Amino acid sequence: MLCAFLSALLLLSGCYRTPKPKNQPPNVTTAAIKQYDVPIYIDTIGQAIASVSVQVRPQVQGKLLKAYFEQGAIVNEGDILYMIDPRPYQAVLDEAKAQLLHDQALLEIAEKTVERYKTVVQNDFISILTWEQYESNAKAAKAQVELDKAAIAAAQLNVDFCSVVAPVSGKISYTNVYVGNILIAYDTNYITIILPFNPIDITFSLSQQHFELIRREQGNEGVWPFIAMLPEDPQVKLEGKTYFIDNQIDQNTGTILLKGRCSNTKRSLWPGEFMKVKVLHKIAKNAFVVPPGAILIGKDGAYLYTLDEEQKAAAHNVTVLTRTEEYIAVESPDLKKGGIVVVNGQINIAPGMVVNPQLQTEPQKKTIRNPDAG
Repeated sequence: MLCAFLSALLLLSGCYRTPKPKNQPPNVTTAAIKQYDVPIYIDTIGQAIASVSVQVRPQVQGKLLKAYFEQGAIVNEGDILYMIDPRPYQAVLDEAKAQLLHDQALLEIAEKTVERYKTVVQNDFISILTWEQYESNAKAAKAQVELDKAAIAAAQLNVDFCSVVAPVSGKISYTNVYVGNILIAYDTNYITIILPFNPIDITFSLSQQHFELIRREQGNEGVWPFIAMLPEDPQVKLEGKTYFIDNQIDQNTGTILLKGRCSNTKRSLWPGEFMKVKVLHKIAKNAFVVPPGAILIGKDGAYLYTLDEEQKAAAHNVTVLTRTEEYIAVESPDLKKGGIVVVNGQINIAPGMVVNPQLQTEPQKKTIRNPDAG
């Protein structure tokens, strides 16, 4: 009896179940087709390098008295880095100054002698030979004074060289010497290295094919815009321009070396880091822009679905110009600005099928711009 009762309940509940509608249009997500000028890039790998690398070496010999910086610190051009004992060189400078005073006094006497005997020689009271000797003594004294001034300048340079200053602004490396060490002038072993961080240079290579593509669009001047990005932090994007193109294609690799320069005020890039480099190839005028999910791959290549006013789906083959995480730029004679493209749910539709659009989204226009425009 119990089994019969349960069977009856199940039969009654099935009678009241809501019938499933037939031929319900599938739900899809859609977006408006936009049209912008889109930059087309060629991707490669680059490395950040300092614009200059300065090896700091002493220019005089002596005992290191003091270091004025912490290792790894940021220093400015003209900052004193080290102090070498200046006393031996100051003594030489003082001696040179005293010698100048002595020789200036001799010059003064020699010049007065010449002036005193100028009229005497005209009246033949002294011989011409004696007069010429007086003139020669005055010229020799004058030359000695000039030698003394040169000796003072050289001695002053050595005193100045006792203060080792930063020739450029940048980040200083570790030091190879310590207070109390005796430094050798122009030693092959440098004291430390300074690398400027701003601006920073980017080196990268392009294949011959890509090099020719860019050269035809950008010209031979070599001032080509590019973007440098860290793989670990895609938010770090520095814009720059190339300033150097090598004079030949490397026969071993089929690539050519280029260098560019970026402003790096926040020290976002460090010398030695590897990064993605996107070199501007050209600007695609009035390209159609759709969200990444709109593009499908079929036997004839890339295609997408659009909707007409009756919400019927139509398939269109497209040529992909470029793609990013935010958008894909395409070419197709069948697309138009403001048209509706399907970005999700294409697996459930076919050409000519009526669909039910659920959500409107738009690609982010702010990411689509020419990096060379300000």
